[in-house]
Amino acid sequence: MEEPRPQTELPTTTMHGDVPANAPGEGKLTSWGPFELHEKCGEGAFGEVYRAWDPKLQREVALKLLRPKRALSAEGIELMLREARNTAKVRHPNIVSVHGVDEHEGRVGYWTDFVRGKTLHALLSAHGPFGAREAALIGVELCAALSAVHAAGLLHRDIKPGNAMREEGGRILLMDFGLMLPSAGAEQASLAGTIAYMAPELLAGKPATVGSDIYALGALLFELVTGKLPVRPSEGAANQREAHVRGTHRTLFEERSDLPVAFSRVVETAKDTVPEKRFASAGQLMAALSDAIGITTASSPAVPVPRRRARWWIAAVAVLAIAAAAVPLWRGKLPRGFDRAMGRHAEYGQAQELLDHYYRLHSLDKAIPLFQKAIAEDPKYAPAWVGLGKAYWRKYLDTRDDKYVPLAKETCDKAIELGEQLSPAHVTLGMIYTDAGRYDLATQELEQARRLDDTNAEAYGALYDLYRGEKRAKDADAALQKAIDLEPNNWRWVNLLAIYYRSYSDPVRLSDAVAQFQKAIALSRDNPRIYSNLGTAYKDMDRFPEAEAAFRKAIAIGGFPSAFSNLGALQQLTGKYAEAAETYRKALEEDPSDYTFAGNLASTLTWAKSSDARNAYLRAIQLAESFRRNNPKNTRVLADLGSFYASVGDAEKSLPLLRQVLALDPHNARVLYTAGEAYELLHRRDEALRYLGEAVHAGYSLEYIEREPELSDLRADSRFSAILHKK
Repeated sequence: MEEPRPQTELPTTTMHGDVPANAPGEGKLTSWGPFELHEKCGEGAFGEVYRAWDPKLQREVALKLLRPKRALSAEGIELMLREARNTAKVRHPNIVSVHGVDEHEGRVGYWTDFVRGKTLHALLSAHGPFGAREAALIGVELCAALSAVHAAGLLHRDIKPGNAMREEGGRILLMDFGLMLPSAGAEQASLAGTIAYMAPELLAGKPATVGSDIYALGALLFELVTGKLPVRPSEGAANQREAHVRGTHRTLFEERSDLPVAFSRVVETAKDTVPEKRFASAGQLMAALSDAIGITTASSPAVPVPRRRARWWIAAVAVLAIAAAAVPLWRGKLPRGFDRAMGRHAEYGQAQELLDHYYRLHSLDKAIPLFQKAIAEDPKYAPAWVGLGKAYWRKYLDTRDDKYVPLAKETCDKAIELGEQLSPAHVTLGMIYTDAGRYDLATQELEQARRLDDTNAEAYGALYDLYRGEKRAKDADAALQKAIDLEPNNWRWVNLLAIYYRSYSDPVRLSDAVAQFQKAIALSRDNPRIYSNLGTAYKDMDRFPEAEAAFRKAIAIGGFPSAFSNLGALQQLTGKYAEAAETYRKALEEDPSDYTFAGNLASTLTWAKSSDARNAYLRAIQLAESFRRNNPKNTRVLADLGSFYASVGDAEKSLPLLRQVLALDPHNARVLYTAGEAYELLHRRDEALRYLGEAVHAGYSLEYIEREPELSDLRADSRFSAILHKK
């Protein structure tokens, strides 16, 4: 029977003992300074960690507070400050960022990003030993984080499975820097850390070094693949420290003969009892792990490099390799092979970065094959399946090509089948069902997403769309506000709020919409969608020069065909019909499947009295009907189809569509206007006047109605002025 894995920690100072349960200040905390404390996530003799709410930045944070008894000691306060400062020195994707440190109510604390995930210790306890490949990939990311620590002139001194976390998205994080200290001062530091992961020389009284951190990482890897500690404690010892010193060192070759020999050799080298035989740096360990499982072709430098210089070079490249996954522009500056050294995480990381910036030209076209490659390398890697599903769905939203809908659904279903309960998979399925008008299924998926992660802002953004579709205005407003509260600096939610002000609030708030679009631009300056949206708000305010400038800015950035269409609408509105037709044709060249572009072209050709208008409407009908097959209750397509059929004189198909859309969305200004125009084209003046009047009072532009050539006869009707200006 295997002995339990001890997690005994040596104190960082001469202070001993824990705080009694009835110590002053140890009651249930609900706040600390401006922070609201929602939940205690962990505690130890030194401090407590809470999930907290930062009201200034409007987001969740992890707050670490010094225990009250420790706070009575100047030494304890200094230790907390040192931990915060040292952590803040190291900026790296695999290390959580520190945002601040302060003192309130006699307690010192600092706060960081709040990360949802599980420690490697918890994963190991729940699922048993890892395979060599997965352990090596985890080791690669931890090596990169440790390289950043060492490059900052620091030592971690407490690497163990309990201090490393796998985030829900798959990222590995190195945590808990309470024992970290400058390498230059290691000789004077007291012994500290967790005994089971301590290098033998530390227990012999020697100072901590880069090599002792390497040993601890080797011990962590050993435990991941065996479920055991690298040292079998000696029985009958007076204490755990003595048991560890006198214990027997295990080897991977004995414990897991099924593992690749190359991988076992790397781990054995990392945890060698002789410091000089270990890897000289985390960067060297990272490269060796990559080679051991065949995910790199990078070779050693052709010219021998002195040991000290080699240590610096490999550590630096390790840091850059991780950064390259997050910032693809750096890739061309790295040695060949280091991209691939990151394995599936590099492909997934690069794909996710592209997906996060889906508004950039060709981002989705680049992201999809990267997700596919990550899946090919590891078909059970659920986050890559989720990412691919989201990319397919975004591709459908951009192109309205029906083939992407089943692909998006199938890949998200696959992610869920793999057994990892990933909230984003359910969010994407919820969006798919909402777009198709399957609100019952959308509700199930989005509620499941919230149960899995109630801080997923994207889930609340999707709920906003669902509730709008169900005409639950109050719930929609609350969902959108929740998304903004969770991620106040995410351009998507700011942009969505601006769209709400422009199109759905009662009354319409165009000035507020402009302000929010400008805020979104400040958050995402290379985003053509926001500039195009800003232009539409300016157009609605009759600020035509500013609208044109915004549309042309969006076109100059590229990647958003709707910017052409919006510019064409402005040109059409100002009587530049020939220019408008040409602009709409450019929009159709960019995206031949978008029925709205074809409909706009048909409209401007009608205004220009062109004989090509009817054929343009027939093309628009064909594209819109294709869109409707996957979106049977989409009110925009129903209204537009009703109008298109009216424009070609087909009342039999137009009228049922108009009645349906008015029943589904009777207060939408755009729907009301489109219906009114269609009824006029079908020579049903009473209905036309009624719905145009309701459209104006719902916020639709009266000036636009007064410019519409097809409504010229209606405007001559004596009832027009009275109905449209009725209060």
